[in-house]
Amino acid sequence: MEKSAIEGFEIHEIKTDDEIEKCIDLQGEIWGLDERGCMSPITLKAMVAEEHKTGIVIGGFLNNEMIAIQIVMPTMEHQTAYGHMIGILEKYRNLHIGQLLQEHLFPILRKWNYKKYLWTYEPLEGRNANNYIDKSGARVTQYLPDYYKVKDKMSGGMSIDRFLAEVHLDDAFHLSNLHKKIAPMSLEEALVNIPVVTSQNFPDADLVLVEIPDDLQHLKKTDMEMAKKFRLDTRKIFTEYINKRGFVSEYLYSGTIDDRRHNYYLLEKPKNLK
Repeated sequence: MEKSAIEGFEIHEIKTDDEIEKCIDLQGEIWGLDERGCMSPITLKAMVAEEHKTGIVIGGFLNNEMIAIQIVMPTMEHQTAYGHMIGILEKYRNLHIGQLLQEHLFPILRKWNYKKYLWTYEPLEGRNANNYIDKSGARVTQYLPDYYKVKDKMSGGMSIDRFLAEVHLDDAFHLSNLHKKIAPMSLEEALVNIPVVTSQNFPDADLVLVEIPDDLQHLKKTDMEMAKKFRLDTRKIFTEYINKRGFVSEYLYSGTIDDRRHNYYLLEKPKNLK
């Protein structure tokens, strides 16, 4: 069992039937999924069984209460694992627990000889983007519109679009420089030197910035129409630049300008496409 800098917080792989049941309960609590959307106890049992291990299921515990889960599956692609779910109860989402779960997972994947780790996440959620791209060393390589067809409370009626992110577990950066990713320039410099894409303006450049909400969950509660507009506008942008032009993202700029936080993805054309 691994301990963290958060007092009373521990991480370990799920093993017992009681922990499996709590893992299912958390899926409902975190995402508001109904029974059809939650992973079944039969599937989870198969994933954690030592006799025929078919996946990795991790729990995050605060004072012995499970408050976070991570579910990882093998894939048909050689030495590649897929992160099916990672979730944290809402009141604990500003404690860097997602980062701790990822850091706990990477050595487990290497132990099982995985070389690449893939997962999807909400493109408009700046907190997740910061954790995955800037702190976990991920690269966004694909945009997946309308990806999940499930009823959940977290989406609030918005379509469920996703980014596909990937980490190469044996590259030099990931082995020795985690948390040391440095953006090419400051946010203020970037806004002066790099064009900002809008749904009405698609500049022809090797580097572009795309703004996302400062706090998606708060925006959905206070102005759902604006949240939906962000979805539709950025869907056009990400489809064009990532899916059609082959751009990737390895940085999220996040900073305060005029007393308001701003989040911008830096999209760039890979060098081999220039």
